[in-house]
Amino acid sequence: MFIQGNLSKQETLNKHKARVDGGDSSVLFGLASFAEGVDLPGAYCEHVVIAKIPFSVPDDPVEAALAEWIEARGGNPFMEISVPDASLKLVQACGRLLRTEEDRGTITLLDRRLVTQRYGKAILNALPPFRREIS
Repeated sequence: MFIQGNLSKQETLNKHKARVDGGDSSVLFGLASFAEGVDLPGAYCEHVVIAKIPFSVPDDPVEAALAEWIEARGGNPFMEISVPDASLKLVQACGRLLRTEEDRGTITLLDRRLVTQRYGKAILNALPPFRREIS
C-alpha cells in the first residue's frame, strides 16, 4: 500500500506501476490530488473508492460574493454552486478508473448522503451511465 505524502506523487505512482507490472497487488491511498491529473490506465487502476462527496470549503471571497448574490435573488447557493462543483470533482475522480475504451472496474462511493439527501440524485445523475448497485 502506498500512502500519499510518504513519497513524492511521481515516486508513489512509479512504485505502484512497478508492482503492478511485476504481477503484485498494489493499493494507492490518497486525497483529492490523486483524483485529478493522474493517468493510470488498465491494470494500474481497477477500483476507485471515494469516501466522501468532494464538496469545497466556501472560503474563496469570490465564491462567497457569488453565494450572496444568488441568495439575494432567492436562489440556493448550495444547489447552484456546491452541488455542481462537487459533481464535476466526482466525475473527475471516477475518470481515474476509465482512461481507455478497454478499461473496466469498480467505483465505490461510501458517502450515504448520495442516497439520503435530496441533492444526492443530482450528483449521481452527473456521472456517466454506470450500472449502479445501492446497498
